[in-house]
Amino acid sequence: MFERGGPFLYDWRLPDGEVLPILHPDLALAQRTVRELIESDVRAALAAAGPDARALDMACNEGWWSHRLLEWGAARVLGVEARPETVERARELREAFGIAAAALDLRVGDATALDPGEAGRFDVVLCLGLLYHLEDPIGALRRARALCRPGGLLVLETQTARLDEPIAHAWGSADEATETAAAGFAVRWEREAENPLASIDGVVSLIPNRAAVELALAAAGFGEMRFPEPAADHAAGFRSGDRLVALAS
Repeated sequence: MFERGGPFLYDWRLPDGEVLPILHPDLALAQRTVRELIESDVRAALAAAGPDARALDMACNEGWWSHRLLEWGAARVLGVEARPETVERARELREAFGIAAAALDLRVGDATALDPGEAGRFDVVLCLGLLYHLEDPIGALRRARALCRPGGLLVLETQTARLDEPIAHAWGSADEATETAAAGFAVRWEREAENPLASIDGVVSLIPNRAAVELALAAAGFGEMRFPEPAADHAAGFRSGDRLVALAS
């Protein structure tokens, strides 16, 4: 039996028409924004992969994007989420929608530590709402690259820092300093125990600016990247540049 519990992070509409309570009304608009920015590219990548297309949802949370991957053409989806209670909720939702566990495999674990030798490789890898909660975001993108099949697609969505100026640093000399490119990270200590759906207590997060996202994707081995532009009716954070979507292959 599906235990509805408290508010949800995603805009869930059950097969019987019931709408589940969402944590904050702005989340539904952000969700629609990301969907409209990525759906056509994900559908194309899955179609190109053929009837056995596999997809990975890193930090899948309640599994909403995992459901979309199946809807958009994946034959099998692996969703990995760190919090056992959230995976249990995702499994209840999977059951409520009548999705077979063989089609949607939901596991408790660290998606940034997945072994490609054990998990396999994927035609589409989603990394949505994860990067800015991590202490090692560049390492996570390297792992995402290792989990992509040749020609596979990484879909990244992240909060971004408002850092635009080059950063000066010295190599052991008080007299000379070098200015880096404008790539940088803001540092934030995650201490939001009251919102376990959206954070893991105790993590020091490195939040990239756009230049750092581009640098990190290139360093991870992605040769092509594209940043879809939001539309006028999309969520304000995407229009202001405080959040972005990247498509990398």
